[in-house]
Amino acid sequence: MSLLRIPWRLLLLLLHVLAGVWLSLNIKKTRLADGKILPESEPVSRWSERTLKIMGIRVISHGKPPPSPGLIVANHVSWVDILVINSLTGAAFLSKNSIRYWPIIGWFAVASGTVFIRRGKHEAQQVSGAIAQRLLEGRNLAIFPEGTTSDGSKLRRFFPRLFGAAIDTRSPVIPIALRYTYKGRPDTYIPYTKGHSFLAILFGILARRESEVHVYFCDPVPSSGQDRRSLADISHHAIQTALADS
Repeated sequence: MSLLRIPWRLLLLLLHVLAGVWLSLNIKKTRLADGKILPESEPVSRWSERTLKIMGIRVISHGKPPPSPGLIVANHVSWVDILVINSLTGAAFLSKNSIRYWPIIGWFAVASGTVFIRRGKHEAQQVSGAIAQRLLEGRNLAIFPEGTTSDGSKLRRFFPRLFGAAIDTRSPVIPIALRYTYKGRPDTYIPYTKGHSFLAILFGILARRESEVHVYFCDPVPSSGQDRRSLADISHHAIQTALADS
């Protein structure tokens, strides 16, 4: 690591965020059925790709994103996951409402069409409806069905509730496995776990010469004829197998 990389990369990152704000104000917009106006997904995806390059994160893709949109499900390791998945798929996300106010990631979450979860009455119905709406509009939407981040060494049980939107819209489920490495070994710094703050992870990444993330695209799972639990189990098995074989 070199602390000398931090100020230069941080300056580039801040300028890139400002460019992203300009981008969201000036590129062609899409008006969604809920009235929200969003930048088109492809320019935002390119913005994510450039962000990762500035941070020195090399994305190694195994397989290709499917040509038709669907419900993307992935193991959750870090806030970096959001940039990685968006750079490859242009996906919007499901996220807790507090992420809206995070530096960099918060702006990006809003720009990419994130569905924010608010605690309160009828939350489950509203979230499921918002996910279904994104899918019907032909956009990929990504969820992290573990419900929290992990250090990447184990895959937690998937919560099945959010898979219902794929069934309701007859959209495929697209499992994606993420593995972070540093100098050929599992990365123990990038995981957003207890004791690792957002800024500590960011500055640690900026100080490195290069980090790597391997992205494994599993076969899409048709939602027709399935229930929520079976979709969750099939996706969990696919991701677990991809991580074990990597």
